[in-house]
Amino acid sequence: MDIFTNNIVGWLIVILLIGAGFYTMRIIGEEKSSFKDDSYQVTFGDLLLMIPNWWSITSQTENEIRFERTDTRYDWYAVFQYLPTHEGKDLPKLLEEKLNLEQMEFDEDVVFETDSRVLFRDSEVQELFQEVIRVEGKGSQRVIERFYYDVYLMRALNDPGYFIFESRSSVLNGLVEGPYFEESLSELELINRSEA
Repeated sequence: MDIFTNNIVGWLIVILLIGAGFYTMRIIGEEKSSFKDDSYQVTFGDLLLMIPNWWSITSQTENEIRFERTDTRYDWYAVFQYLPTHEGKDLPKLLEEKLNLEQMEFDEDVVFETDSRVLFRDSEVQELFQEVIRVEGKGSQRVIERFYYDVYLMRALNDPGYFIFESRSSVLNGLVEGPYFEESLSELELINRSEA
């Protein structure tokens, strides 16, 4: 009888896990199809950000906004930041300094993108941010902690400062929120244009 009971309990656990997996896939699928309909706009300096409604602002200052999912226990966050000075350094150097400071290193197969036409849909945003660098992929922090990291560094012409937009998570969670982070940035608009 114990073997029979153990088998039933085991099968019930398997069925519950499969059911939970299907439920999670359905919720994630609905989020992707409802991104534009269910997003809200956030003003960040002269930019208008389109943010999924399941991201919550967990901290905000004049030059930085941090988003997290408070409805889940994901190991994920996104930070939109403006730094007022680049000290005459180019974006690759600024990124290198940031990664060194945080003891982060990308895996060898990670590719750097520098073409803003690939990143933004809006032509005015493309013209504004002609200097862009983007890196996305897996890496390690302090050698032992694995992460999935998507970071954009952007500088407008004649701007003494620059923007850092970053999404960081555990390796598996990066595949869940990463597409929404990319979608948010591809939908950037200038406030002056959107008010016209």
